[in-house]
Amino acid sequence: MRGADVPVGTVLPEQRVVADAGSMKVFSLIMADSNPIHFDRHATEQLGLGSRLINQGTLNMAYPMNVVAAWIGDIRRIRSFRCRFLGSVYEDDEVVARATVTQVEGDEVTLAVSLDLADGTRLLVGSAVVDLETT
Repeated sequence: MRGADVPVGTVLPEQRVVADAGSMKVFSLIMADSNPIHFDRHATEQLGLGSRLINQGTLNMAYPMNVVAAWIGDIRRIRSFRCRFLGSVYEDDEVVARATVTQVEGDEVTLAVSLDLADGTRLLVGSAVVDLETT
């Protein structure tokens, strides 16, 4: 695929994910993340954050990054990824990761990325720049 083959406005296939407690707990172990809001409901309640676990921001960021990586076929072609968190993902939330082409310059493509709850509530916005050139 070349940049000339990708029109601005191209919408990549979305991905839907349900945030589950098991994944949060495993990711906490892998990342040595000792924040109890990811694995201890009692701690989350004590902090006034509700009764469900809260997904890690890095996982939330990874969902739209995975949309982009699936489209280009190689995560190493992502040259930059920026995002701003607008809300939290809680245990058992279904989220939808999306990306849309906003700019094409040669074989460099810029995409707007987002993560929403299934009800449409926006939780993350950002951009990714990818290199389509094959090596």
